[in-house]
Amino acid sequence: MNTQILEIKKLKMTPEQRKEKVAELKVMHQKYFDENNISESTFIPKMAYRPYGKDELHVSFFPSELERNKDIYTEFVSIDYNSEDPKRTLYLHKYNPHWQEEYEMIESNSGFQRHMIPVSELKVVSDIISVQSKNAIFTIESVEELPNPDKIKIPGIAEALVSINNTLKTIQLTLNTIQNKIN
Repeated sequence: MNTQILEIKKLKMTPEQRKEKVAELKVMHQKYFDENNISESTFIPKMAYRPYGKDELHVSFFPSELERNKDIYTEFVSIDYNSEDPKRTLYLHKYNPHWQEEYEMIESNSGFQRHMIPVSELKVVSDIISVQSKNAIFTIESVEELPNPDKIKIPGIAEALVSINNTLKTIQLTLNTIQNKIN
């Protein structure tokens, strides 16, 4: 068996492996779904790509995915379902009842049909930075609003600075972990 065939077999995921990877990706976004009372979210990670002859990035959905008549949440991933966005941006494709007429149909070499949707039609609804900011004691904006400690005495400034430092370290560790998973 030649190397190219072995590489192709190695890249193919079983349906169980794919479901497991999707479930792992969805965990990062579960807080958003919970906070927004979205109990039956349709989360389908997709590759974003620039089709030949197009100027912008697109994602493509199978007709069976669009026939569910539901909003679809997505995150950009590689072919092996690894997140391709260090911010772990969650996008919403709002259900469009005219999807069959409005989205161009393409067919792969293996005969699978998909509808292309421009990324510009997706709405950003959440990302890891905004989620962490909500959990932080200080946001970047609120830190900028703090009085200058050189000009005014603030009780507890040392504790506040330690807290800010710890929050920044936590964000850095999280970003490092995400970057390691990407690599």
